[in-house]
Formats: sequence, C-alpha cells, structure tokens
Amino acid sequence: MNHRFFFHDLNLSQLLRCAALMTCIGAMPSHATERSGEPLAVETFTVVERTIPEWSEYHGVVASRTSVDMIALATGRIKAVHVKVGQAVRRGDVLVELESREAQARFAEAQSRLASAESALRDASGDLDRYKRLAEEGVVSPQKLSQVTDRGESAGAVVAIAKAQLSEAETMLSHTVLRSPIDGIVVNKSVNPGDFTMPVLPASFGSPAGRILMEIYDPRALWFEVSIPERYSRTVKVGGKAGVVIGSANLSIQSRFVEVEPSVDERARTFTARINLPRKSDLKLGMFGRVRFVSGQYTALTIPEVALLERGQLDVVFVHADGQARLRLVRCGKRNSGQVEILSGLASGDKVILNPPKSLRDGDQVDGGRAAS
Repeated sequence: MNHRFFFHDLNLSQLLRCAALMTCIGAMPSHATERSGEPLAVETFTVVERTIPEWSEYHGVVASRTSVDMIALATGRIKAVHVKVGQAVRRGDVLVELESREAQARFAEAQSRLASAESALRDASGDLDRYKRLAEEGVVSPQKLSQVTDRGESAGAVVAIAKAQLSEAETMLSHTVLRSPIDGIVVNKSVNPGDFTMPVLPASFGSPAGRILMEIYDPRALWFEVSIPERYSRTVKVGGKAGVVIGSANLSIQSRFVEVEPSVDERARTFTARINLPRKSDLKLGMFGRVRFVSGQYTALTIPEVALLERGQLDVVFVHADGQARLRLVRCGKRNSGQVEILSGLASGDKVILNPPKSLRDGDQVDGGRAAS
C-alpha cells in the first residue's frame, strides 16, 4: 500500500506522532485489495486559496450621545435640591434652587430704576412737545428748544440703560433656579442644601474652583466608545462594520462606526471611535463591553471542518486522487463558521472528501462525482 504524507513545516513532536500514525496505517489490512464491487460514492470539495478578513477586538464602555454637566451660573448657597440620583426628569424641571434674596433685591431695584427713568422720559417728552409749540410761536429761543431736546434724548438713554440693567437682574435671578435642559436621568449628583457655589467653569475646563453639581444623560441616545490603537486609523472609518458585545446587558449586535475622532491621544497613542446602541432598558452608562471589527485581510487555504478527522493528536483528511482515497496529514490554523484554515499538507486544487465514513481507509476506491460548492 502506498501512503503519501506531507512532512514540511512539522516539528519533531509532530514527526514522531506522524510516524506512529503511519505505523498504525501500515498495520491495517489492505482494503484496496480485499474489497470488491463498485467504488464508494463520496462528496468532494476542491481546495482553493481564499481572501480571509482579519478581525481585531478591543474593549470600551457605554456612553451617552446627549449628556449635560450642570454648573451654577450664580453665586450663593444651595437652598433646595429637588432630584435624586437615578431620577428621571423632563426638560424644564427644577433641579436646584439657590438662595435668591440678593438677586431678588437687585431685580426689584432695577425695576424701580426703570420706572423712575420712564417717568422722567415722559416728563421730558411732555416738555419737548410744549417747547416745540412755543418755538413755532416764537416765544422761546432755538437755544432753549435745543436744551429741552437734549434733555429728552438723555432721558431716553437713561431708560435704555435701565432696561438693560433690569434684563441683567432678571437673568441673574433666573440663574438661581437650575432647570433640566433635556429629558433624561440624573447621575453623579454632588450637591446638597447648604453648599456654596460659584459661577465658574468646571475643573475639567481648567478652573480649580470648578464644580459640576450633577450630570444628566439621555438613556434613549447611547453609544459605545472604544479606544483603538493609531495603527488602525486608516482602517476604522465612519460607516465601517463593527460588532458589539456587552455581556452584563446580554447584548450582541452588528452595527457600524458612526463617529471616528480625527485626533490621536499623544500619550496612549489611540483614537476614539463610537458605535450607536439600540434603545434597551438594560443598558447603563459605563457598562463594559468589547467591539470587533475587520482590521485587514490575508489569503489562506480553507476547507470545511467536516472534511477533517482526528487520529490521536494529529489532524488528517482524505484526498480524492486518481479514483482513490489518500490519507493526508495536515496542520490547521484558525477555525470559523464551519471552515478551517490549512497551514500545510494541502495545495490549491486538491479535492478533499467531505464527511468521510469511518470505514474509509487509505487506498480505497472512491467515486468523487459529487462536488460541494
């Protein structure tokens, strides 16, 4: 019996196992000479080189596309906090109230100032109308009319200033009440009644005295953020396919990158990419997950796993050659979706036998008329 094997790319351990396999095969009776009748009908698969996508996987977290950091725009003590962490709020709901006595006093003062200025403007306007008539009658001089006109214009300017001051006071009074700018859920609340707050930017913007009172996010608009090494910056593009798995939310989806930041973190040497997530009540901010995407491609020989047999610790296949089944030792690579990469032992154009019966032996006569696609 003629046994053909491919031994290239095998290490010493594999060669020893191969020798043991050949010993076993040599001890088998020659079915090719003992069996009679028609050749065994088998299904074959022609080995070809295929382009295979190369996948990369990285970890990320759930984040919100719509998230607001609430900070104070007025100075004062916190009078009341109307929400708790995890509470749902609607746009316009009152979140926090500051002590507003000073702001109310300034508002009342501005109202009074405006009322006085408007009264003076009415008087000046009345005087101007009267002096215009007297000037037409020649009772008053043009110089006197000019003085009255200037006084009326000055009164108008004072009214304009008073209106601006009232608007400013009204704005400051409105800043003593913080309202939700969106529909969402309260998270990271760090404010309590009695606390003192100032109208400064949060510390994340470079102000050491900054303070975020609370954060509100929209749970209906979540996405998955992942930091990816810069070497994939040419591969990861907006619209590129990506699979996301978040185990704690029992979520596994196929999606696409919707946002890819053009800048790279100079320390971590990574860039941030984002994938939209579905509206799912189990998803929460900060949940851990992983994203999988195609980062390249390569060529390799592949065969269906159903052609593969195990002989001890060795992988073998039957090849249809010249009407006979020939046993071939192979070295396997990655396996995916019922396909297995063949690193050595086969060549493009070889025909492997699919689902070989247990009774099939090296050298048996076979009919490989049925070819799998």
